[in-house]
Amino acid sequence: MRFTRTTSALPRLATWTCLVLAALVSVVGCNGRQQAARRSTAEPTPYTYKPQPQWRQVQLASLQVPAPVIANAEFVNDDTLCATCHEAYTNSFQHNVHRGQSCEKCHGPASRHLQTRGREPGTMLSFKKLSPPERSELCMKCHEQDACSPGSQWRTSPHAHRGVSCTDCHTSHYNVPPGTPPTQLVEDGARPQSQLVSFQQTQPPADQATLRAQSRNLGAITPHICYRCHANMSEQENVAHPHQICGAAGFTCTTCHEPHGKIRPETRTELCLTCHNQNSPTMAWHSSTHAQFGVACSDCHNPHPNLHVEKFANIQHTNIFRQPRMPMSVYEPFTCYKCHGDIYAKNAMPSHHPIKEGKLICSDCHDAHGQTQGNLREPTVNLVCYKCHAEKQGPFAYEHPPVTENCDICHEPHGTVANNLLRQPTTFLCLRCHSGHRTSPLGPNHALLLGDVGTNPALQRAFYSDCTQCHAQIHGSDLPSPHLPHAFFR
Repeated sequence: MRFTRTTSALPRLATWTCLVLAALVSVVGCNGRQQAARRSTAEPTPYTYKPQPQWRQVQLASLQVPAPVIANAEFVNDDTLCATCHEAYTNSFQHNVHRGQSCEKCHGPASRHLQTRGREPGTMLSFKKLSPPERSELCMKCHEQDACSPGSQWRTSPHAHRGVSCTDCHTSHYNVPPGTPPTQLVEDGARPQSQLVSFQQTQPPADQATLRAQSRNLGAITPHICYRCHANMSEQENVAHPHQICGAAGFTCTTCHEPHGKIRPETRTELCLTCHNQNSPTMAWHSSTHAQFGVACSDCHNPHPNLHVEKFANIQHTNIFRQPRMPMSVYEPFTCYKCHGDIYAKNAMPSHHPIKEGKLICSDCHDAHGQTQGNLREPTVNLVCYKCHAEKQGPFAYEHPPVTENCDICHEPHGTVANNLLRQPTTFLCLRCHSGHRTSPLGPNHALLLGDVGTNPALQRAFYSDCTQCHAQIHGSDLPSPHLPHAFFR
């Protein structure tokens, strides 16, 4: 009877066991997913490779809004009426590059404003109350044509799409301080007189070109106007190097950036080559491997050297060290990893050159401006390797042909899972060329030197462990072996 009761309880016990196991599996699975999620959101280690896209021109839609208007208002065409209340503006405006424009050209028809004596809001276009796109639209009425046509770049610029208007940088009533040196003269931008509201004349003023040259872009003087938003870039003035902002070479923000548009395409390479052309590594850049694949100077060289610099000093027991700010520096090896992600993976393998340890960088072997295969610093791979591994160069009395031909035949320089950067474990690597000891190295008609390896267990233990146990001088030897002159024994 007891046996029967125990037997009937087995199905229930099995059912409860399955339920408990299922619950445990679900708990472990949930924890595993939570741990995986935590791992994916954790901060990467300093050596973690984060791929970055190459530079590409930003393609933004053309920003255009309806120009603001004043309802039921008419043009008065008399700036003297404006001077009744705004005399300070009208007097200074006579020495401004915009002096040929009427007040109503920018601020709209003034009839309602005059009728209400300015007491009724909304009777004039106030730039302080307009939205950034509306303010820019008023400027675009003139600055999209003739000599002012660069203003058309504004509509597709990142500045316009981020809420920056023309008057955020330019001041229409700006007057040049006394003693300001003139900038480069620009072409006369006289427009048809039909576009002018009140200033009618047959010829443009004689001093218009001078006014344009001395207008200093209506207060938009770089780089200081740029620092109002890009304050972190002010450190560029404190980094002493040939590309210093406001330095001896005259570099400024607009040297590379087009304020009305985007980055100047010619500054990515062509501007650099105007100076870096004689007796420099970039002399033959246009025929280099990187240039043929569309890589530009600014893709590797950081134009803002305050980036990628540790902000804290490393205080040691004997001194204080702070990482220097390298002007136009290449942040190796991570700059190279932006395109060569496969090399990053190889450098993380067990056997690798000490790149991530900081003892070696890519440019120790490769020349980024070079033309050789692999952009090597020497004509051949072997000559690059011999710079550090001179003991492998020889000459030897008994040379190993793969060594003299190409080190890459046996070694993968960027990293492998086998020891010593070998492409395969030693035994398998040797068998790619050497069939083993089943036949005599003197020829098929000669007897085996040490007996039949396939039938001798003692020889099997010796021969099938590691070839370098006996053939230690694998790169070459000056000592003849007892049985064969080129066996590379110890």
